[in-house]
Order: sequence, then structure tokens, then C-alpha cells
Amino acid sequence: MSLVAAGIGKLVDDGKLQWTTSLRSIIPEVDRSCVDWTHRATIADILAHRCGLDGEVVNLLSDGGNNTISSSLKALLKTVASIPRPLPYRESWHMCVWAYALAAHVIERISGQPIHQYLHEELFQPLGMNSTTLRPLFEGNDNMADPHYSLSNGEAYPLGFQPSFGGSAFEASRAAYSTVNDLLRLAKATLAASQNIEGSVNAVLKQIPQILSNHVAMENPSLLERSYGFGWARAQLPGVVGLLGGNSKLWEISEQPVLGAGNQSRLMVYHQGGGPGYSSFLAIFPETQSAVVVLMNTSAVSDAADWIARSLVEGLFGFANPTDYTKLAEEGRRRRLDRFNKVHDKLAEERVQGASLVPLECYIGKYFNEKYDFMLEIALNPTSESSLMIYFQGRQTQSYNLRHHHDHVFEWSLSFDEIQKAGRYDVADPSYYKIRFEVYPDNRASRIIWNIHGASVPDGLSFEWKDERLEEGWRAVHAGM
Repeated sequence: MSLVAAGIGKLVDDGKLQWTTSLRSIIPEVDRSCVDWTHRATIADILAHRCGLDGEVVNLLSDGGNNTISSSLKALLKTVASIPRPLPYRESWHMCVWAYALAAHVIERISGQPIHQYLHEELFQPLGMNSTTLRPLFEGNDNMADPHYSLSNGEAYPLGFQPSFGGSAFEASRAAYSTVNDLLRLAKATLAASQNIEGSVNAVLKQIPQILSNHVAMENPSLLERSYGFGWARAQLPGVVGLLGGNSKLWEISEQPVLGAGNQSRLMVYHQGGGPGYSSFLAIFPETQSAVVVLMNTSAVSDAADWIARSLVEGLFGFANPTDYTKLAEEGRRRRLDRFNKVHDKLAEERVQGASLVPLECYIGKYFNEKYDFMLEIALNPTSESSLMIYFQGRQTQSYNLRHHHDHVFEWSLSFDEIQKAGRYDVADPSYYKIRFEVYPDNRASRIIWNIHGASVPDGLSFEWKDERLEEGWRAVHAGM
């Protein structure tokens, strides 16, 4: 995201747009009469994640897949009216992948180039970031770290595929592949530009003071600086950091580990990233022109890139009373596993023993949600016709056993290690693993209701049955009843 913000900054410096330019003046199709934020949103709003939008549904629909959500502007605009908005406009910070997908289309509209080409020519090449790209070539490339997931026993499990988000809704937010050396080059140029230090390399990055500035508060209340810029988070140390990573979800904000307690106050500007099998942490310190970069080819049970970066920061500045990050990592692992295990306990507690209300054949078919361009396929288990399987986007690589839970409700929960091996999020909400069928009077299922994320879509996502292969057969069955 920081790379996209830098790309926008160059367009602003070139006079091709302003931070206050309205989004709809660049992409007029985004404007919807029934969606007020589309009238008001500016370039700054989408880069600072302050439109109040929630992108969790998009994240979860892409879960376990590889480039499954299209980022074409046409597909993106179909969902504009459907993007949940649980927070007030400009009053709160909430990360949403759609915001940076829109930012990528702004760059494309203004520059005439796709995001990957624009960043390559305007940022990566001039900065000498020769190993950084949004469109990596995996085949035949022996200079690529293979992705891994940590299992519950600490074993590193190879993921088996290379995540590639080029051409997807995530290209502007998680598609970048890079190296420590390249990110140190970026950090050096960013720090220099933040102080207006002269130099030909530094001239590549524009509007850096504006990009690094405080544009919206994060996780208030806080007496010290804790805010978000454009693609970067800010924290005044001693303070709470790591709010862009997975560890932040394991502690309430009031009990989050504090970095730099008892030491000199200093500003830390940071970014965290990651995808299936990878994690990263980049921190810069403008006052001392210092930087810390951590890249990992493992998604750990407790975000290790976060803990390692904090440890390096403590060593860099010689903090007194260093933190025991091994102990924190162990506690984070315990919390994450406990939280996930409670999901299975809850599902088992709610289960009602007994057969489904109708023959399993009544549920089979393809179910579509057109707004999100997503499909669920239900089929009989090929190894046992007494049970069902669910296929996300109809893909064999995303197939899971369905077990009858009660009435017309089935569940597809996995063990923690199965989740990790599949490259999925370990969602700690029992409702996420349940799907409910609605049926016609002839007992054929009409739709699926999936409570994918209650906070965003409290009524669940609806997937309508539409399967031309089966329609004629069902009509015949209905005519004979």
C-alpha cells in the first residue's frame, strides 16, 4: 500500500491530480445515488482508509484461493453499493482492500498504464529496486523463497503454490514481491525525502511529508500518537505498534504489548504486509534516519515478523529493559490456538444429531452471488455418497467436506493444521463455517445463506441456485410430484 501511495504522490507532484481530488471526478462510474460516501470520497480518503468501509468480506471470499477476485473496474463497481460500511465517514480508520483497488484504477486512468507497469517504470527502476515487482515470474525462477505456514506444533509446512495477485483486487495491496536490499533502498529514499535531503535518487519519491503525515487516528483513545498516513501507520514510542498485523487481533488494545516502555520518545512509521505463506515488517525512524526491514517466507502461528522487527528496534536503539519476545510469541500462539479450538467446541455443542430433512441430492448444484462474482458448488462426496462436498469457485483445490449440523444447515470446519495447510484464515467465528440452505416446496434448494462475516453482513451473503445442468431434471421431478 505504501508503494501505491508513493505512486499517487508522483501524480500529485506532477500536477495531474490533488490529494483533495474527488474519486468520482476520476472514476465517475463509482458514484451511486444510494451510497453517500461515493459522492464525498477524495483520493486522500481512500488512501487513509477513512471512508468507514469494511473489506473483510472480500478478504474471506479470496481465502485459500489464488487470484480469485477480479479487479476489473467493471467488476469492482458492481460491488460498490454492497461494500459494508460499519463506521462513520472520516471519523474512524478501517482497512479495506477495495480502497487501494480503486487507487490502482485512479493511477491507471491518470497515467494510462496498469499499476504494475506504472510502479515499475516510475518507482522501482529509478530507485534501483531491481528485485521488486507486482507480477513475478515463478516458473523457472530459483531466486524465489517458497511460502510456508506454521502448524500447531511449530513445523513449517510448504504451501505448495506461489500466491500471485496480479490482475486481482489485491494487486495494489498485497501483490508486491521484494527483497531486504530493495526495501532498504525504499526506506533510505523515503527517509531522505521526508527531510527534503537533496539527491537524484531521493527526487524519485514525491510528496513524502504529506504521505507520512497523520491523516486519521487509529484505535482511539490514545494520549500518544497512533495514526495512519497514506499506506503507513504512525506510532509515538513508547507505544502500541503492529496494528496492521495478525498479532494485534490477539490482544485487546488496552493490553497490547508496548514497544519502548521506559525509553526515549521517538516517532516510528511502519508498514506490515503479508499473504499466504509470507509476512513482512518495515519500520522507519525519521528523527535518526534509521530503518528496520523483516521479510519472512512463513505465516507463523504468532506473527514472527512482528516480534522480530520489535526486537531489532530495541537493539537498534539500545532500549533498557528489553522485552522477552519468545515469551510473547508463545503467549500469542496459545491465544490463537485456544481461540480457534473454541470454534470446534461451539459447533459440537450446537450440533443436532440426525439426518438432513431432505435427500442430499436436493442440495446439489451451483449457487451464485453475482455482486461479488463468486460461486459455491455443492456435490455428493465422490468417496461417499452419504455426504456432501462444498467447492469454492468450483475448484478442486478448495473442496471441503460438508457435515449436517441441524435442519437445512451444514458445516465445513477444519482443524487448525488443516486450515494452515490449505492456506486459509483461521476464522474464529462458528457461523463462518456454517451454510444454510433455503428450499422450494419441491424440496430443491433455492439458495444458500452464508454468514461469512456477521459484523459486515449481519444477514449473510445470499447465493442463488442456478445450474443449467440440473434445471431440466428438476422440472421433470416437479412435474411428476
